[in-house]
Amino acid sequence: MVEHLLDDLKGIGGYKAAALLDATGEVLVSDASNLKGDIDMAVAVFNDIFVTGHKTVEKLSLGKMKTMQFMTNHGIVLMECSGAGEHAAHLHMFAILSQDGNHALARMQMTKALNNAIQELGV
Repeated sequence: MVEHLLDDLKGIGGYKAAALLDATGEVLVSDASNLKGDIDMAVAVFNDIFVTGHKTVEKLSLGKMKTMQFMTNHGIVLMECSGAGEHAAHLHMFAILSQDGNHALARMQMTKALNNAIQELGV
């Protein structure tokens, strides 16, 4: 299936968890091997924030939402969008890293994984 799409993220320094989901919030694949807590709940909450962000940036005539990042005392939450309206598929990807995680590399790998997901899912 699509489980391998998270493999490159798992090797990034500071990796805790990742998920690929459709824009409605349905998780297609997730991994929380290094995360304390409920990945499903976290994904649902962060996806809701991301969807609200999509609507807000459109209302502000800022185009489409592509990425969001939360920096906390103990970690980093990254969110990427496949490009709402640019592809038949509208996918979201999330990654959670430790505070010293390599977020620049994570964003690059998330973009790569989203592009691969669109090709593999045939959408």
